[in-house]
Amino acid sequence: MNRILRIFFLVSFLILANASSALCKTSEPIICVSGDGSGDFDCDGKDDHVQINQALKFVAENSGYTTVYLKGPFTYFIDDTLLIGSNTILEGDSSAKIKLVSNAKWETSKPMIKERGPDSHDIIIRGFTIDGNRDENMNVESGKGYYNLIHFSDCRNISVYDMCLANNHGDGLKTDSCSNIRYYDNKIYGLGHDALYASSCSDVEAYNNIVTCRTNSALRLYNTNHASLYNNTITSENAGGAGIEIQKYGTPAMDDIEVYNNTIYRTALSGIWIFGSGPSYSLSSANVHIHHNRIYDTGTKTSSTIAGGIVSSGFNALVENNVFDGCYGSAISQKETYSAVPGSGYAIKIRNNIITNTRFSSAGGKGYGIYNLLTGTHFFVLQNNCFYNNKGGNYKGVGASPSDIEGDPYYFNRNKNDYHLKSKSGRWDGSIWVNDNVSSPCIDAGYKLSDYSAEPEDNGNRINIGLYGNTKYASKSGNSISIVENKSSIIEKNNSLILSGKMYDNRLREVSPNEVFSNKEFLDVGGMKGGRYRDLTWFNVSEYTSSDEISSAVLSLFWYYPSSSRPNDTVIEIYRPASVWDPSSVSWSKKNNLTSWKNSGGDWYDKNGILQGSAPYATLTLKASDLPDNRYYQLNVTDLLKEYIRGKYANTGFLIKARNENNNYVAFYSSECGNVSLKPKLDIKKKETSNPTSNSIINTTIGVAKDNRLRESSPEDVFSDKAFLDAGEMKGGRYRDLMLFNLSAYKGATQVRNATLSLCWYYPASSRVNDTVIEIYRPASAWNSSYVSWNKKNNGIFWNNSGGDWYDKNGVLQGSTPYATLTLKASDLPDNRYYQLNVTGLVNEYLSRKYANTGFLVKARSENNNYIAFYSADCGNASQAPKLNIEKRL
Repeated sequence: MNRILRIFFLVSFLILANASSALCKTSEPIICVSGDGSGDFDCDGKDDHVQINQALKFVAENSGYTTVYLKGPFTYFIDDTLLIGSNTILEGDSSAKIKLVSNAKWETSKPMIKERGPDSHDIIIRGFTIDGNRDENMNVESGKGYYNLIHFSDCRNISVYDMCLANNHGDGLKTDSCSNIRYYDNKIYGLGHDALYASSCSDVEAYNNIVTCRTNSALRLYNTNHASLYNNTITSENAGGAGIEIQKYGTPAMDDIEVYNNTIYRTALSGIWIFGSGPSYSLSSANVHIHHNRIYDTGTKTSSTIAGGIVSSGFNALVENNVFDGCYGSAISQKETYSAVPGSGYAIKIRNNIITNTRFSSAGGKGYGIYNLLTGTHFFVLQNNCFYNNKGGNYKGVGASPSDIEGDPYYFNRNKNDYHLKSKSGRWDGSIWVNDNVSSPCIDAGYKLSDYSAEPEDNGNRINIGLYGNTKYASKSGNSISIVENKSSIIEKNNSLILSGKMYDNRLREVSPNEVFSNKEFLDVGGMKGGRYRDLTWFNVSEYTSSDEISSAVLSLFWYYPSSSRPNDTVIEIYRPASVWDPSSVSWSKKNNLTSWKNSGGDWYDKNGILQGSAPYATLTLKASDLPDNRYYQLNVTDLLKEYIRGKYANTGFLIKARNENNNYVAFYSSECGNVSLKPKLDIKKKETSNPTSNSIINTTIGVAKDNRLRESSPEDVFSDKAFLDAGEMKGGRYRDLMLFNLSAYKGATQVRNATLSLCWYYPASSRVNDTVIEIYRPASAWNSSYVSWNKKNNGIFWNNSGGDWYDKNGVLQGSTPYATLTLKASDLPDNRYYQLNVTGLVNEYLSRKYANTGFLVKARSENNNYIAFYSADCGNASQAPKLNIEKRL
């Protein structure tokens, strides 16, 4: 009797005996599939879908199991669709591959992986390869719905990441009428349609993907809203379509779309293609924000009218702080490319961009900077752009703007697509600030009302034009500074202006040497299965100006894994990273997007200043027999912190590693774990002053630790990382918010004189039917940012009242006497500034420990036709994120 039959009879027996968990060789919650007889289900390279579907079905029917794990190095050939159910993870070794059989002859719209049933939710696919076997299935036409790798319909909470998706006739991931989709850290090539095709979906994020297009686009949105596409690298091999495609048809709104920090190059059609058409089309429902993208050499198929950098029709857009270099036809155009565009009045605002070296295209244009072929219905607004060396001229169908400049922007190295601006006063070269012998005319030449707060000093109090305007890498203005003499302080200033606030942490993983792990829920060190693990962390300590004021500094890490002993002790060590690293691109191999470490796994200095030395600044020993006990473990980093504060070295953070990286893997929670009480923290104790002045007042501002939207129309969806918060009601749905600030630095009921919550109002641009009275209440219990929704406060735990439980100022459950209010009249319009709510009473109740700190519940008093939105902690701009200003006496 073969293994399949044995498992069949065993499963049958266990079901009858009500002891199904005994089936698995691996313990809950994982079921293993292998190709060598070592799995719970074993495959032989023929009809492997049978065993994989049995494993997926087993997990779906046994609540103690969550995961089907595909072991490598095996290729699993399938001749039928794999069906994945709710609350299921399908993952595998990086050497595991699911591959379509040759000559499959499937009907159209039959994918390789799909949902098990309607309304499936909480599905994760990660870690392995899916191969569509295109070359052995050439009897169909690409782009016609054949052999999509993954296709979900009417599902929610979908994550696809750390995958390799390749070689098929259809889409990589297609989603129809789905919500809360995360698609990231994937490598995608050779597909027959789109890498991601989201149709009639909401809340979509696609980031950190590397895509080589073959037939259509990399990322495509159709009638999909609340979407963010960022940090992707997109190209093609002289084939395919646009890099990013955004399409609207008819009435559905597409007014919350953001495209940023992408590198798009050498695509066959335009880098970004945006278009709309259809009946009942609303001008106000089509908006997109495109910023900080690097777009070069796009539109190589010169016979197409869709060649260029950005091609648009039927949309409003704000396009700012991008670089367009060497695009074919035009850099930015408005033209009819798909079908007639309804109505008129469409406006694209072009601001702070650099547009250079645009090239001739036989069908796309003669090499214009800005090109408008729809002058009767569409127009441009130009503000402070730089043009240089565009073959057909800077403007066609649009008038020049007096705020634009024309001249060489002085890129540092165009041949290597390094678009940092040369500066006599300081240009970031990937590791340090360097001086050039010339300064770009784009420095301090941007739109006068644009935010520049993220740029390092000296920033001239005005944003730079170009890709790095209002980022920590913006080239400096002012007089030339000696980098040798001031290197440490300059780099520290730069680091203190990182956009996201007070802390970064990244994993470094030897077995994935080029992958970036900036948003994982854990940090890890030691060795396991032949691979080593290290970490980088960075804290903003710019508020401390003298090391003499520091008594001690302790780094605290919350240990939680593994639950069993290890063969060897784990001695945690802290070193000083040898140079600044970029959290958005650092990996085992590289310290930033352009520069490799000299030593794989990170360059560091030890306490004696020795490169790759072995005398750590701090150590912590976890014995092999020790088990995590759900508490913090401390490392004394006082000496290193003092070196940073007194300017001996630039603040490059902490490199964390194990002394002996061999069978001693452990993991701690990271800043992304979703629970502020588990995150890494740096406790800095100041020396007490001898004669404090009792009447002295100090003001401090705290950034929000976590904020979440609650949305009635998506009652089970978690909105923890959107760029906005919202309140009020719109189209029959109500919106509320939760936010939490870390108040642990404040003690005693009388310390706070005043506490003000500030929210930056930005939407909508039109008046409302009714006033919006914002109210602040005390959440009735703790809530988990990773799971909180309209219906639930934690994973599997419901609110007593949908939309959140709260106490009012009088202690009444679901009461109506708020701690604070703010009235925005129906006729008021947002002016992109902060609005304040006085929450002193509630903050003091928390600090006196009258109540546990559960944060703030934000809602509108009358939730009826009065929807508004504020920027959230994830907006990407510290000057717009929520903040709590606290005024206290010394």
